[in-house]
Amino acid sequence: MTGLLPNILGFFRPAAVGLGCALFCAPVPGVTQVRDGLPEVLAGSAVGDVTGYALADTRDGRWIDAYGETGARVPASVLKIVTALYGLDVLGPNYRFSTSVLATGPVEDGVLSGDLVLVGGGDPALDANDLKEIVADLAEARLSKVEGRFVVVTGALPELAVIEPDQPLHVGYNPAISGLNLNFNRVRLTWIAGEDGPVFGFGAPGTGFEVLVEGVAGELGEESPPRHRVEDGREVWTLDAGKMRRDGAVWLPVRDAAKYAAEVFASLAGEQGIELPEPEFVAEAPEGEVLVEHLGAPLIDVLRGMLRYSTNLTAEVVGLQAAKENGEAPLRLEESALAMTAWARERYGLEDAVFIDHSGLSDRSRWSAEETVEVLLAESGRLPLILPLRPMPGGIEDAPDGAFVAAKTGTIYFSSGLAGYLGDAERSLAFAVYSSEPERREGIDTFSGEPPAGARVWGNRARELQKNLLTAWFAAEMPPLPLRPMPRP
Repeated sequence: MTGLLPNILGFFRPAAVGLGCALFCAPVPGVTQVRDGLPEVLAGSAVGDVTGYALADTRDGRWIDAYGETGARVPASVLKIVTALYGLDVLGPNYRFSTSVLATGPVEDGVLSGDLVLVGGGDPALDANDLKEIVADLAEARLSKVEGRFVVVTGALPELAVIEPDQPLHVGYNPAISGLNLNFNRVRLTWIAGEDGPVFGFGAPGTGFEVLVEGVAGELGEESPPRHRVEDGREVWTLDAGKMRRDGAVWLPVRDAAKYAAEVFASLAGEQGIELPEPEFVAEAPEGEVLVEHLGAPLIDVLRGMLRYSTNLTAEVVGLQAAKENGEAPLRLEESALAMTAWARERYGLEDAVFIDHSGLSDRSRWSAEETVEVLLAESGRLPLILPLRPMPGGIEDAPDGAFVAAKTGTIYFSSGLAGYLGDAERSLAFAVYSSEPERREGIDTFSGEPPAGARVWGNRARELQKNLLTAWFAAEMPPLPLRPMPRP
């Protein structure tokens, strides 16, 4: 699929951005077609009666096909499309998150007569490699001793122990949020099986190295999934001994993200001969001289990674930072997401969409297929350039040259979505498909770590329906060009 990127870049010209709101931001009338019962493709699916979809041509905004498109359904991670646009509009594509180190006193002969201050800027993609680079720059500046405190500044963003309390608490995609994040706020648990039980350790890996983390500990138990508590200043995970009979590894979320990052930073500094005292955490940075500043990647690249890998932490941080840039001071994700909802309603003329977070992890957000396609039409000049390319559906064997699907998926139990663009070198269509049965989530044990009864089959059927719709749309709207007769020599 990567070979198709030049075709897409050529098709979606920047000039299309100018058409955006002028043509497509106003709400459009319902386009549900008059049918006797469900359309054939939906009638053949077990989730057809809980599905809505819409399809439109990006060239002129013509609506081609739709069914149940006005029904507001759970978008799951498709919601990240709005977050990406929000970040681009408010922060700008070249915005960079910053992480810096300050000195509150002079540095003479390698000795800092003051405090060393690690200032988090909320960078969601900061990793152990970046911290190692920052520490190496400190060592290169010949810093070897700190006479004052080790201060860690975390107030760039609200400190939240978890993204979504109603989601499993042991999964890496549901971490904490902080003004200082590291490795997507996950710690890597590894274990080696033995006759007397497994030997396990916690670490923050980088490229070719791993920093041992002592602020997170584990104990064996018989509970599944892993259980978390804080004891004597450490995060403690109770691990199921029955699932650790063979060597293995898994990512676990950390709940005190800033403390985790500070420990890794101090360990890396110690390796460079810079011994630091225990960290002290504050909300605002004191006055001081900047010794090192690390800038993250441009936001446009961060968003490409967010949409490709569906990183929830990145989405929440971008949304919170955009709200902050707009003069908001949200303390909870819902407050920030409702500010994004207001922005999206004004920007795109939406009426029914409601966003409860920036990642789609909550099952309380709602977005219809029609209003999703309205946004896709308005942003057909730039969204395809950051959405991930997806494999062509298996049933499309004779797709035209340069055919592509650029789209974002979204999945939580009993909700599945797919939205984006399909087309070829000549034409592009915007589409959205949502299947959702939120009432089936009521009463399920989301903390068990196991999918509820029927969830896997339901999800497979929803994805099969998405594939069948794409296949049908390709066949109807973008048939392959007929073969031309070869001229006789």
